[in-house]
Amino acid sequence: MKNILNINSGLFKTLIFVGIILLLNACNSEQEYNSLKKTPNIVLIVADDLGYGDLSCYGATKIQTPAIDGLASDGMSFSNAYVSSSLCSPSRYSILTGRYSWRSRLKFGVLKYYEKPLIEKDQTTLASMLQNQGYYTACVGKWHLGFNWALNENAPENPEKTVFNSWTDNLQQYIDFSKPVKGGPIERGFDYFYGMVGSNNMQPYVYIENDRVTEAPSEPQKAYDHYKNAEKAPNWDIKTINQMFTFKAVDVINNHFQKNSDDPLFLYFPASAIHRPCLPTFTKGKSEAGLRGDIVVELDWTVKEIVDALKENGEYENTLLIFTSDNGPRPGDPVLWLNNYKEGNYENYNLDYFDDYSPEYVNENGNNIWSNGWLTYGHDAAGDLLGFKSDAWDGGYKVPFIVHWPGKVNSGSISNDNICLTDLMATFAEILGQDLNEQEGEDSYSFLPTLLNPEAPVERQSLTLVGGASGAFIEILNGWKYIEPAVKGRWPETFYPDGPSAFEPQLYNLGEDKSETNNLYEQMPDKVKELQQQIEKIKKSVKSEGM
Repeated sequence: MKNILNINSGLFKTLIFVGIILLLNACNSEQEYNSLKKTPNIVLIVADDLGYGDLSCYGATKIQTPAIDGLASDGMSFSNAYVSSSLCSPSRYSILTGRYSWRSRLKFGVLKYYEKPLIEKDQTTLASMLQNQGYYTACVGKWHLGFNWALNENAPENPEKTVFNSWTDNLQQYIDFSKPVKGGPIERGFDYFYGMVGSNNMQPYVYIENDRVTEAPSEPQKAYDHYKNAEKAPNWDIKTINQMFTFKAVDVINNHFQKNSDDPLFLYFPASAIHRPCLPTFTKGKSEAGLRGDIVVELDWTVKEIVDALKENGEYENTLLIFTSDNGPRPGDPVLWLNNYKEGNYENYNLDYFDDYSPEYVNENGNNIWSNGWLTYGHDAAGDLLGFKSDAWDGGYKVPFIVHWPGKVNSGSISNDNICLTDLMATFAEILGQDLNEQEGEDSYSFLPTLLNPEAPVERQSLTLVGGASGAFIEILNGWKYIEPAVKGRWPETFYPDGPSAFEPQLYNLGEDKSETNNLYEQMPDKVKELQQQIEKIKKSVKSEGM
């Protein structure tokens, strides 16, 4: 009897031990399940004119970007991330709508100073989709997708043409800055907006908070590599715009999690950096790639500030953070304005080593910027790709794309899959278990499977893009790229001085010729026809580029 009791006692202890282990495993499983179930914050940082070769984690040697590199080392970098257009307005339209910009009214170029909204009022955006899923949605930075401006009594006849569709310098004299500015971010799904209308070199030189101009233009704006004959608001400082937006973004993060810790945050941060004019302050001289390189360093500081704010609020581990760019880069610093800074009534931004370099990419047929050329300082802003911002070659389209998502994305992973920035909408929808209808994200394909498993099959099979300056269609399919001839009479920047003529049809085998040096158009008519047919197919249908 004693032996039986001893055996039962030992068995009882064993059963208790096993039970505790099972209970602990169950608790851990439940915690893991709850962690997976928890809705992530989403922070989307979109740089302005940042090139494929501008980050040290993408190969730059004359610019160091430790904060962004940290996201890459702890997350996933994409080697073939494409924007839908090589200019900002159409690219940003596609980012927010999941729709190719050529399906909108904007066929080439960018929106003018006071142009009407490009995103239709009933169009689903990333912000409205996430807002409907319980997110607090905020946009801080550059909008450049249009507003509905109120006119004053000085407005000329036919303002649709003479004001809203004009590049004339002195248009602000017709605007009533005291009235609400409609049709902007807060009517396209954002709960909060603080930012500027277009690029930092475009009027009006004012900040907008929600739907109100914070201060009307009333002071002369000195021309720094940008347009003249326009006044600025007293609180507008061309040198510190990106810093202002960074502080505002940090404020959004802090205020949200201190007041609404149970609600997930979507922060869309379209930075003003590194668009011209590049006027570094505390990062001046911190790179070896001129003023532009110094502003890339400032952008890296911005990323660190945002990351630190998320960490301080205990939200970094539950945040899907994506860093990318709206299109390809400019080559470097414009020589015209470096000379102006030396000779005019300006602070001299030139550093000693600038004189060691000669102008490159001089285009005698270009505007006054391109005809004087650029200083690159031996830095390849687009890496080993052909072309720059506004061009139809990959230098205008391929951008850095880094995804940091702790516990979901493998550290230091790399994806060579083709994705387009239109794909953000379908990806976010799949993360949230939401189905998109036929009118939502028409050109968006989820890359969530790639994030969770780099070996997973990719859904997107082709890319149907459009030249930023030329409006020419571009098709990428099975490693081949076809470029339609440019339409004459459009932006002069289409004439890339060191590349093939933009008016010639082009075909490249990207698998063997990533720098697009060997035009195979004449040798491979069947391949050309295949890609031309794909363009026509996508024009007539939506959601037809997936598996």
